[in-house]
Amino acid sequence: MIHHVFTLLSLLPARPRRAAVRKLMDTVWDVRTTLEVSGRENLPDEPCLFICNHLSNADGFTLDRALRPRKVYFLAGIKLQGTVMTRLGTEAVDTIFIRPNSADIEPLKRAVETLKAGHPVLIFPEGGRSRTGALIQAKKGASLIARRAGVPVVPVALTGTEKFMPIDDQDMGREHVGRAHLTVRFGPPFRMDELEAETAGAEDARQALTDAMMRRVAGLLPPEYRGVYAGPPPTRDDDDDPPELPAPQPSPEPVR
Repeated sequence: MIHHVFTLLSLLPARPRRAAVRKLMDTVWDVRTTLEVSGRENLPDEPCLFICNHLSNADGFTLDRALRPRKVYFLAGIKLQGTVMTRLGTEAVDTIFIRPNSADIEPLKRAVETLKAGHPVLIFPEGGRSRTGALIQAKKGASLIARRAGVPVVPVALTGTEKFMPIDDQDMGREHVGRAHLTVRFGPPFRMDELEAETAGAEDARQALTDAMMRRVAGLLPPEYRGVYAGPPPTRDDDDDPPELPAPQPSPEPVR
């Protein structure tokens, strides 16, 4: 039923279409979900980069509702434009589209420019929805954006959307909504230089930074959602340290 409504709404001009879609989605969320938000006191007044786990196509609008009245730009996969329902869903929020697993860095630049212009940005560093509900290893772009923008990073933990709108890999445009209790938890903001001790000496510095960022998200999630970030941060083995050079010896006195 809801898919047919989206098809009809797609015939409207852009501005009234966006307003109608937001109204429809708010109604569906109000009727089908309950929302519990905690940690709002952690939200900085200045522009920040939100990083969140990714469970469902319902995540973006759920977070939009949790962050209101704050306006946030979302980084989202370009494939969401491929069906009527997901395309209109991304139109309902401010979206920067990206091609996951590609060399296209323009969307990352746009995200940095948006942050520097004073607008918060929210990204899903995993690059796609988790099929198990547990965190999968995040992509390196998250640390690149955070480093280039130089803004605080706020970890966000989301649960329940995987039950509200489960993934349908056969037809993303016809995913159904159920009933679910949704939770959004905002953690304390941090700066990238605070992660230096945790990532010092890593073979892949950018991935190590991204992983350190995601451990802040994992710490806000229930254990069953933590996935690859369930364990403690890796520690450097002293054996990996370069051998110490011998102290320089004084030159022998010349023979007279």
